[in-house]
Amino acid sequence: MRTTSFSLLIISLISNVILDGGTTPVLAGGLATKRDYRRPPPLPVPNPALAEFGRDLFFEPQLSASGKTACASCHFQDLGWGVTDARSRSDSGTPTSRKSQPLLGIGHAGKAPVGWDGRSPTLEAQVKASVMTGSMSMQQTPNPVKVEVIEERFRSNPGYVAKFQTAMPGSPINVDTISSAIAAFERTLEPKTAPFDRWIEGDEQAISESAKRGFALFNTTKSMCFTCHTGWRFTNDQFHDIGTTTSDPGRGRVVKDDEMMQFAFKTPTLRSVALRPPYMHNASQATLHDVMRHYEKGGIDRPSRSPLMMPISLTDQERDDLVAFMQTLSEMKEMTGAGSSR
Repeated sequence: MRTTSFSLLIISLISNVILDGGTTPVLAGGLATKRDYRRPPPLPVPNPALAEFGRDLFFEPQLSASGKTACASCHFQDLGWGVTDARSRSDSGTPTSRKSQPLLGIGHAGKAPVGWDGRSPTLEAQVKASVMTGSMSMQQTPNPVKVEVIEERFRSNPGYVAKFQTAMPGSPINVDTISSAIAAFERTLEPKTAPFDRWIEGDEQAISESAKRGFALFNTTKSMCFTCHTGWRFTNDQFHDIGTTTSDPGRGRVVKDDEMMQFAFKTPTLRSVALRPPYMHNASQATLHDVMRHYEKGGIDRPSRSPLMMPISLTDQERDDLVAFMQTLSEMKEMTGAGSSR
């Protein structure tokens, strides 16, 4: 069954991806793959006041139980709203179980579940869970802080009361409205134009020849990269077991009766990926070259392993080209506006 399913998948992929002269990938019908990676305009911001207020709350440590940890403690703007720590520190001072996922471009994920295992159906739900029982709480310590105490900090702050009334007139000040504001801000975190984007728009000098070869290889069935890292954000927002762990069930913790979701984790965006090593949910790969070697090996072979995951063969040059391409997706500064730093 596994072999048949994989064969059907490959046939489907090849029917939609044709190699022009064997090197430059183009979509069926003659549409260049480059065009498929053209980024859309930034998402409209329905309530700018709410997003700007959410930005203040994102950087506010009073939102945590101890009053010392902010959302920004685990999501740094200059790292694509991610981290380079293998494990962030929770509000109680203990390491988190996984590396923090980047938030860059997350507003474009639509209705996809949030987080490595997708336990939160929305950004609002993720923020609320983090404050109430997650990394910003102290629920697993001898001295937990009730969420009502955190809410009161904002109700008793005249500055925040005024901002609440401007952004959400007539709404109560509680963990739900706080979460709504932070989620509104997070949806504004658009990547800044990277060298890759300038190349897509016609600037042939924006990236190296090695990176161009890497992009072509990225979009072939030899590397299989494009099957999960799709579109301009380079993610399909889905869950796959790529054979990285034997201890963390990932999506299987949420969807227990689906064999293919055991050890499966959400495909992360590759935007600004070069800025935030180490890689994978467990920070098991130190460099992008190490990541490619993992894919070459095919990961741990088991029933849950994605049918898209199989050993591949790359030369040293091909590996270097793929890494050179991924490095073109990084930009040190993010867009101005609601997503800018203080």
